[in-house]
Amino acid sequence: MPKREMILGPARRDEVLALMRETYADGAMSEAEFDWWFDRNPVPPRLVSAARDDEGTALGVLAMTPVGTDAGPAACSVHGVTTSAARGRGVFTALERHNEAEAAAAGVGWAFAFTNPRTEPIFLGPLGWEDVAPLRLWARPRRLRRTGAGRLRGEPSCPPFEQRHEVRFSAHHIRREAGYLTWRYTESPRGYHRVESADGWSVVRATVWHGFSVAVVCEAVGSSLAALLRRTVASVDSDLALAMVNPGDERAYLAAGFVPTHRSVPFVAKRLREDAPALPLGRRAWRFTLGDMDWF
Repeated sequence: MPKREMILGPARRDEVLALMRETYADGAMSEAEFDWWFDRNPVPPRLVSAARDDEGTALGVLAMTPVGTDAGPAACSVHGVTTSAARGRGVFTALERHNEAEAAAAGVGWAFAFTNPRTEPIFLGPLGWEDVAPLRLWARPRRLRRTGAGRLRGEPSCPPFEQRHEVRFSAHHIRREAGYLTWRYTESPRGYHRVESADGWSVVRATVWHGFSVAVVCEAVGSSLAALLRRTVASVDSDLALAMVNPGDERAYLAAGFVPTHRSVPFVAKRLREDAPALPLGRRAWRFTLGDMDWF
């Protein structure tokens, strides 16, 4: 039987959601979440692609979320799903190359990805990405037994962000401008909660992760960081709290009851344009939070 042609192009919302429901069941993205994440992102361009066979049936979808960084435009590879019919056909690799070319043509200098054991070898192998650094997760246990049941202790409240909430760091990072923060947290259908302090602020979300109810510390900024973290975690009834701790912040998180876990998220990246700065390697060169990742 001759090999059927694969056609790459923009994905339709119904294709993306159907493949996600087929793959993730209860964890699939809702229509409201799709519209928020892909159509209302204030940072261009919109990159949601599909691979189809010659009869128009979707074999897979893959997106990139554009973000601004202190070194210029970047895009994170997110929400990749392929069907059983795509096995052995290089669908994921073809979609990623297609998105990289589209992003580069739109002026995006870097591509980022937070990988898993299945996708990391593809990024570091045929796609030619670089292994930048592992991003270790820290946790604060809050119950002796896992219950899987948790919630915010009040209604989610995350008003629009103002200029006073904007922050910049010495390491490379996704820019936290008021418009971006408002889109990422205030306008999200996921239900984030902001905690304010005299000299800082944090964002937390209650969710379930690997069977644990979790207080996900998405952002935490301020000079009195340990006290802010304790208030942030206390705003959620959960089995544990989860955070990503950047170099220099370890003492504050330890004082707030967090400890490093054995779990790390591999961070890989690729320079897409010759006029973009070279990629700095190593954990100390970058600052990330759990709010930078699409699954939180």
